[in-house]
Amino acid sequence: MPEPRREPDPNLRLLGDVLSFGWVLPACLAAGGGLGWLLDRWLGSFPAATFVLGLVGFAGGIRQLLREAERLEGRRKAPPPGPGKDGE
Repeated sequence: MPEPRREPDPNLRLLGDVLSFGWVLPACLAAGGGLGWLLDRWLGSFPAATFVLGLVGFAGGIRQLLREAERLEGRRKAPPPGPGKDGE
């Protein structure tokens, strides 16, 4: 007989989300700077596009971090459903 499906631990999910914060900003910077570098090599305008797209990547990384933090804060504030809270 198969085991009943268990709900994942919300604390482990929160830990995974928080640990991903350390990768968001460097990944966005690398993506923006890398695309700028490629564009600079193609246009021969080094370092203009690298700098501009690096700043765009930085701004996108900060925006993503703020969005994720807001989402996690909203999830933390919601009270978990517990026994006896539905009027029984």
